[in-house]
Amino acid sequence: MKKIRIVCSLCLFLIAFILHKICKRNYVKNIESCYETVHVFSAVAQAKTKWSFIESIVLNVLDGSRNSNCDCCIYGYQGTPIYRVNAVVKETYIHNSKFTDLIARQFQCSVKKIGFRMVNIQLVGKMESCSISYNLHPVLYPEIKENGFGICSKIAYNYLNPLHLIEWFEYQKMMGVDMVLISLQSLNKDAYKVLRYYEKEGITTLISFPNDMPGKLDRGFRLKNWHYHQSSHDEQVAVYSCKEFFQGFAFVAIIDFDEIIVNDRFSEYTQILMSEILPSYPDASAFTLNVSFFITDWGVSGVEPLITSKYIRRTYPLAYRYKNIYLPNRTESIDTHGIWSKKGYRRYEKTRSLLNRWETYV
Repeated sequence: MKKIRIVCSLCLFLIAFILHKICKRNYVKNIESCYETVHVFSAVAQAKTKWSFIESIVLNVLDGSRNSNCDCCIYGYQGTPIYRVNAVVKETYIHNSKFTDLIARQFQCSVKKIGFRMVNIQLVGKMESCSISYNLHPVLYPEIKENGFGICSKIAYNYLNPLHLIEWFEYQKMMGVDMVLISLQSLNKDAYKVLRYYEKEGITTLISFPNDMPGKLDRGFRLKNWHYHQSSHDEQVAVYSCKEFFQGFAFVAIIDFDEIIVNDRFSEYTQILMSEILPSYPDASAFTLNVSFFITDWGVSGVEPLITSKYIRRTYPLAYRYKNIYLPNRTESIDTHGIWSKKGYRRYEKTRSLLNRWETYV
């Protein structure tokens, strides 16, 4: 009997050992390398008046992992210890996500217990070590401007007319814009000089954006390189950067470099919003602007040399082509054309303030 009990015990131990090995193998199999599968584009801290008040950092990524199971490694200045914490999925862009290899996503890392000023951050897998030898990203500290107006211009790429760019920036300054956030790919030299000039002026912030997008697809933001499903997620990562960067502003517009917002009084944006529009719509989370197109192929119809005065023949405002000015503290999420309001707020359409776009028919 004693021998039988010993044999049974050994059998049970062997079965338990084998099951443990199988479970461990499956567990390890499900743990991925976030370094290889999750591509970080920006990391933005919570908007606070002091860094010691910050409770979280948001990383804006293209995620190609199966499980989105990552940690944040946070670095301070030289000599400070590395702080490691679980990365939690904050938001996922679901548009066309079933047809994409890389999904636009936000990870959030809690830093309530951190005791130093954060300088760099990286995402690593659960079995990976924190290492400064790869994929470090600077932590951006957004400003708080209670009456500030920001513009999200998404991605600057390929070629921009430097004279038109100067005209665009000077118009935004005239309209009281405080900051323009730009994700920057390779650009023609003269346009890059213009952006650097306005960066030194303090009206724009440039975030590096890769020229060769991660993943298997060869794609870009020009029409001939645009991939219907994946490119919308590429663009959304830049919009996510804006969402976090402008969290401390009063108003934000998502517009391109060939678009300007015009109101019938040519008043500064914040002035007309605060004094006239918001009092009439106290529960507004955003205002939608219909777009009129000024077609350059129709020929010169105004006064040179400015593009805004040279081509003045336009289409009627188009309801199906629109952009938004949104209020960050009343908005849950955004994309290029969409607004998701927080409970108790809603989006309004404003026809007296228009978005004007100068375009060539192709």
